[in-house]
Amino acid sequence: MDRPRQVRASHSRIVRAARQARGSVPVLEAAAAALAEAVPFEIWAGVLLDPLTLLNVGGSYRHGLSAEWMPRMLDIEYREGDALQMPDLARRAVPVGTLSEDLGGRLERSVRYRDIYRPLGLGDELRVLLRDAGRVWGALVLTRAADRPPFSAAETDFVARLSAPLGRALRDALTDRPAAPGLEARSLVVLNSAYEIVSESATAAAWCAGLAEEPARGTGLPAAAYGVAAAALRSPTGGSRACVPTRAGGWAAIEGWRLETGERPQIALSMGPASPPDRIAALMEAYALTPRESQVLTQVVSGAPTAEIATRLALSPFTVQDHLKAVFTKTGVRSRRELVAQVFFPHYLPALSLPGEGE
Repeated sequence: MDRPRQVRASHSRIVRAARQARGSVPVLEAAAAALAEAVPFEIWAGVLLDPLTLLNVGGSYRHGLSAEWMPRMLDIEYREGDALQMPDLARRAVPVGTLSEDLGGRLERSVRYRDIYRPLGLGDELRVLLRDAGRVWGALVLTRAADRPPFSAAETDFVARLSAPLGRALRDALTDRPAAPGLEARSLVVLNSAYEIVSESATAAAWCAGLAEEPARGTGLPAAAYGVAAAALRSPTGGSRACVPTRAGGWAAIEGWRLETGERPQIALSMGPASPPDRIAALMEAYALTPRESQVLTQVVSGAPTAEIATRLALSPFTVQDHLKAVFTKTGVRSRRELVAQVFFPHYLPALSLPGEGE
């Protein structure tokens, strides 16, 4: 088989593996396992990202750094900054990069290389954002041993061409998430500035186990919780929030607050069921709806007819119908009834308290 054909075959195999996976974390796991056959690496992490804030909201970390390195990595990512930061990659036309290329071969200019990778015998790192419909849904972070050559231009290009199809697979996996069953009571966890657990409520362990990610090796909390905590520490307002997928296929909300407790602040984290607005916001992002399309969808779910929607949104009925057709296309339905069945019943209804229940 000639080289171009081999590359196309490898590309197709990776995309096919991701599309056959069920769930956002399995998409990352399947893609990385298939990718390793074409582009070698020693450790890797698959990151789920909030498309609005680019906050880490989970992923697969069991093949990545061990727990002892997590606090330092969080500080670098969220507080100090370094090469190949996620927001910087998101601004690129092709959202991929390697430390060796970005730093002109001088890896020692990277903080995480000096403080983490070099002590562990690791070298070059490649990051690719998984982007589709103008939004970033996740990332793959691949790291090689120090005795291996840096990622080549051909390897970087190969991975870059996976950004859009893997982004689509990840986005599709995030559109099929009903309300989280079985976890109702919120939990509270308090961390110190080194991200160590100071105290936690009785329900915290159940919530941590219920999030849709493999925790970093040896950590007490999922990476999504650490991401929110790190963001709260750097936030000017002292708060941070993320809507994250659960293992059961639903959505949870994690909120973090910085607590000023003397010289070193602490962080309070609350985990609980995502509210209908949280879930719908995540769903609309996953369907890549425009703000107007999102407004029309919300009105349709509430049962409003076209004329009423037009009045409420100050649009003509024809414009409402045009937006509605676009919503049908993006959500894969053909009628209002199908749209309500796909959106209202899985995402709104489970959170509603019907009259007479619990009385």
